[in-house]
Amino acid sequence: MRIAIFGGSFNPIHIGHLRGAISVYETFLLNKVVFMPAGNPPHKRVEQTTPQQRYQMVKLATEGMDFFEVSRLEIDKKDVNYTIETVYEFRKDHLNDELFFIVGTDAFYQLDSWKNHKELVGAITFILIKRPEYNTSAILEKYSDIVDFKRVEKKGEYKAEKNTVYIYTPPAFDVSSSIIRNKIKQGECIRYLLPEKVEKFIKEKGLYR
Repeated sequence: MRIAIFGGSFNPIHIGHLRGAISVYETFLLNKVVFMPAGNPPHKRVEQTTPQQRYQMVKLATEGMDFFEVSRLEIDKKDVNYTIETVYEFRKDHLNDELFFIVGTDAFYQLDSWKNHKELVGAITFILIKRPEYNTSAILEKYSDIVDFKRVEKKGEYKAEKNTVYIYTPPAFDVSSSIIRNKIKQGECIRYLLPEKVEKFIKEKGLYR
């Protein structure tokens, strides 16, 4: 199978995450996208929600999508979540599968601050999600000595290769988790920015106020 792990805090999950994941699934001809909500990430504090609440929101958002799966691997760990450890743990049950890891440009730029980052790019193939206006020249300059960057322009069964990063620009959605949190705090409408079930869950739990 061809599987992509999609890690993140998902605080909250929104249509940009979902449509981006669908676009990657279709473009890379994958069998599955596994959402991996972070429990205790090393690089940022996840405030206002618990790992279980964020897991529930991702589950609600992905209901009915056969090619989406949600993993508890990171949120069930009490220790800090390091991507290298997540990848090795996930691979134990997918020894014969082609594995990819979906990541955004801002996160990937900080790759050198990740635990064992040079080992990591040899352990899994990254799919770098790029916004249309984002200039990747700084990323290419910073990491071209350890990875081979390949731009993706059309659908294809791109191989999971060591030390390879695919740069992909999905259709743009001007939305982010921080925008949604701020709108809720200001009492503004968030309809259609995230799945209706997730919006209902946020209201019921009184999140982000």
